[in-house]
Amino acid sequence: MRASAWGPAALVYTILAAVLGRDVLARLGTAIANDPGDPLLTAAILHWNATHLPWSEAWWQFPIYYPTRDALAFSEHLLGLSVIASPIAWLTGNPLASYNLTLLLTFPLCAMAMFALVYYLTRSVPAAFLAGLAYGFTPYRVSNLPHIQMLASFWAPLALLGLHAFLDSGKRRWLVVFGAGWALQAAANWYSLVLFSVLVGLWVAWFVILQRRWRALGEIAVATLVAAIPLLPIVYKYLSVHAHHGFVRSVGEMREYSADVAAVLCAPSNLTFWGWVRVACRGEGELFPGVALFALFVLALVMTLRASRGDGATATVSRSSRTIAVITRLLLGVAAVYALIVAVVLIAGPWRIEAGFIRLSASDIDKPLLVALTAGVAALLLSLAAHAARRPASAMAFYLFAAVVTWLLALGPTVTLMGEQSGRPGPFVLIQALPGVAGLRVPARFWLMTGICLATVAGLVTASLLRRANARTMAGATVIGGLALLADSWTGGIPAQPPPAPVPDARLLQNGLVLTLPIEPFPDIASTWRAATGGWTSVNGYSGYAPNYYTALSLAAKSGDAAMFTPFQRERDLHVIVPDDAAALKTVVAGQPGAVMTARSQGSTQYRLPRRTDRLPPRVGTALPVVASRSDCASETVRLAFDDDETSKWDCLTSPESHWLTVDVGRSLPVAAVAYSVGSYGWNVPGALAIETSVDGTVWEMARQGSILAELIDGGLADPARLRAVLPFTPREARYVRVRPVGQQPDFAWFVAELDVLGPG
Repeated sequence: MRASAWGPAALVYTILAAVLGRDVLARLGTAIANDPGDPLLTAAILHWNATHLPWSEAWWQFPIYYPTRDALAFSEHLLGLSVIASPIAWLTGNPLASYNLTLLLTFPLCAMAMFALVYYLTRSVPAAFLAGLAYGFTPYRVSNLPHIQMLASFWAPLALLGLHAFLDSGKRRWLVVFGAGWALQAAANWYSLVLFSVLVGLWVAWFVILQRRWRALGEIAVATLVAAIPLLPIVYKYLSVHAHHGFVRSVGEMREYSADVAAVLCAPSNLTFWGWVRVACRGEGELFPGVALFALFVLALVMTLRASRGDGATATVSRSSRTIAVITRLLLGVAAVYALIVAVVLIAGPWRIEAGFIRLSASDIDKPLLVALTAGVAALLLSLAAHAARRPASAMAFYLFAAVVTWLLALGPTVTLMGEQSGRPGPFVLIQALPGVAGLRVPARFWLMTGICLATVAGLVTASLLRRANARTMAGATVIGGLALLADSWTGGIPAQPPPAPVPDARLLQNGLVLTLPIEPFPDIASTWRAATGGWTSVNGYSGYAPNYYTALSLAAKSGDAAMFTPFQRERDLHVIVPDDAAALKTVVAGQPGAVMTARSQGSTQYRLPRRTDRLPPRVGTALPVVASRSDCASETVRLAFDDDETSKWDCLTSPESHWLTVDVGRSLPVAAVAYSVGSYGWNVPGALAIETSVDGTVWEMARQGSILAELIDGGLADPARLRAVLPFTPREARYVRVRPVGQQPDFAWFVAELDVLGPG
């Protein structure tokens, strides 16, 4: 590609990014783009990557959640983005400036990557330019301004370019382009590793397997395996760390962050022209593609299907095509009937028809609308599949097909329509067994792949429309099309927000251990940023996952419990930073043994608490056999608390503080502790328990009552995969042990994964 083709395009894209980021550029090294939330976390990680050798042991020790190791694996490592960000960091020496410049550069980089792909496919500069606008400045990028890892999707079009060029030319140097692009995109974030690999799999099935190009398939597979080699140690580390901590994403989380069927009508609220379009919006479910891009998609679809009907074919293909045509017409008929039902309900309201054994009714539009959409989409996919049989090398048909498939995958494991879950599984369930998919909390991010496909379709259809146009027509169409695409995604600009205030005296914290109070998400983000850029280690942390004890630590901080200090003072001094407006917390910190105030400024006070080893986890004996157990709450499932299975749980959800759980060890024996486990449910822990013992089951003696947060924190530090608190009390003879929660919030749900009675050590 000559410079005359891409130079002006790159200049326009860069100017547009600068206009959008003008406020950020004005405060390049003193503010953070968009907001001081997730951007601060990713900025901290990018700074860490620029100052530590990737793949090294030190690199994995991101300085949060002390003393938990390998904390970098709790979030994205962003190496695919650091290829751009680290050189900027080395040049500027300012982590804010390097983050802000990197974020703004993702716009022209994405646009130019799509420009390169479409220019290769069409050899049309206007088409490539418009496709670049459609991809680099799509409304979906406005939704993801807090997530730079989602904006860094410029490697994917280059990888697809490498695949197309290799298949056309047979030259293996294009496999290097594909392999490098795939590996760097996979290294940009975990979602890209999985989502883009699915899109590549669709591409290979369409262009290679359907055409029986087995040699090319082998070469692409080898190139992928070679490209994956640098990623394998990282993937292994993530898998081992997550297994060690028991990190999983539940199906409930996936449903929560799946897109609604109608989410294509949910636009980011800060769009200049379309921010009022807010239909079926959910978390990370703003999938509005823009009116101009959608119009180009529909036009490309019509052109492709018309061309498919006009194709000649062999007798064999004709028979299969006739079969597909019949099925397609049946599906369209079903879609039309149910669309009519929807229209009648909307116009006339609910209706019911009874004639003999025939009974028809419709009370709302949800079910018929879902059936109509399902039948219509199935007919569309079949039509495109028929086109693939006739024209297996059709790029237009493939990207139309892939756009629909990836949109369907964005709907997640259960289809949701207008905010109501249908209970019907979505196509996402077909890929849930693939490696890595179980860790995807946000299926809606499949729309990132849809965006690649839609932008490519826009370029292909534009090139087809302008194939015979003269220079003046091309120029006019480019200007009008560009303005339409920009109008769909334009916003008032990317805001710049101040970073967290500095600590009172950063010099005293160098290479030290720091706890920042209170323990809440936004202060924790600030703590993460300060630790990564300031040169110390933080007890606090903020990332995609947190250690199992972290909720207990947060509760200890809220209640002023000294449990928030002592587990972290066993090996080194602990520096504590408290805002001056948190008077109660300041009193608690100042009252700790040996506490010294070391600095005060910026609205906060800094203390140093000396190392102490006077409170170690208790030594107790083994678990005693449980003969019987009972409770006055959910008695039919009490056995789940004694089944030696940490993944099952007994729960008491009705006013749990008024209920109890009693254990019978069969006869009077020496007892000294209770081991209370919530398993993997560390997000819902009781702050305090009462433990009573009895010899005869009639007269009860209080063994201990009060906070169990220190023991929960100790238990989480000892065993990251389960949260188990060993609760000692003065040894005594007893046959029965009774446990009940005390002092809980009204919305507390009492969970018990396992409960053991322990003898003396």
